Amino acid sequence: MMLISEAFENYREIEVISRGLSPKTLESYIYAEKLVVEYFSDTDIINITTVDVSKFYQYLCNHQRPDTARGNIICLRSVLKRCVRKGWLNLDVEDIKIPKREKRIITYLTESEVDRFIFVVGKQCRGYSSLNRLRNIAIVSLLYDSGIRISELCSLNRNSIKDRQFIVIGKSKNPRICFITEKTEQRIKDYLDLRDDNNRALFIANQTGKRITSDNVRKVFQNVCNRSEFINIHPHTIRHSFATRLLDKEVDIRYIAELMGHESLDTTKMYTHFSNPKLKKIYENALS
Repeated sequence: MMLISEAFENYREIEVISRGLSPKTLESYIYAEKLVVEYFSDTDIINITTVDVSKFYQYLCNHQRPDTARGNIICLRSVLKRCVRKGWLNLDVEDIKIPKREKRIITYLTESEVDRFIFVVGKQCRGYSSLNRLRNIAIVSLLYDSGIRISELCSLNRNSIKDRQFIVIGKSKNPRICFITEKTEQRIKDYLDLRDDNNRALFIANQTGKRITSDNVRKVFQNVCNRSEFINIHPHTIRHSFATRLLDKEVDIRYIAELMGHESLDTTKMYTHFSNPKLKKIYENALS
């Protein structure tokens, strides 16, 4: 007998932790286990059928975004597949079909819109001191210059950036070099010049004085949207804007993929917005 929770724990230890996969991957399996146990109860995993998994997926679709539901089914399928491989479960895992990912509509800002967004970020606002406004300006500017993820931004230290370049460790744990402009360098300097703490983090939260978190950054964007004409602009929107700007300037898509930390050009191709013939041609030339 093997409980669902035991099967997930075994999978995490062997397939996630021992292989050194990212903390985010580990969190995904922990979250998926919670959902599976809540739905099925912590029963013997041998009791789960492909029909049960299909019903579970429909349940998830009624309560989650499609991509989130898809991710949780992928986690469950991976665990079940390992159980079959080990002889703990007799189930045709191939009958569990992974739904195709829905095509995402990429939201991005033009250069002038980013400038306008940064202007709003810097405007006086209740609850935001001069220090915090300078910090937020530097954050948006750095994201737009480098195209890094917010998790990568939060991990930066004061001494990370030298000669307007720095290295981040991305999702695949491979280091990559990133760059900023002179303007962003000055914005970061303006912010750090007002800091009177010894925290080595490049950006700190205003309330705790500790290293800024992804949630802190998201709240900055939400605040701007709440008091301006911008709607549903998130940190990842700036990453999309970075890629779109480079494509618009006809930068080779392979270089863009490297700058963004994409392991596959298939990931980068979604930024080509195929409604633009010029960008489509760039993409096709890169693959030819």
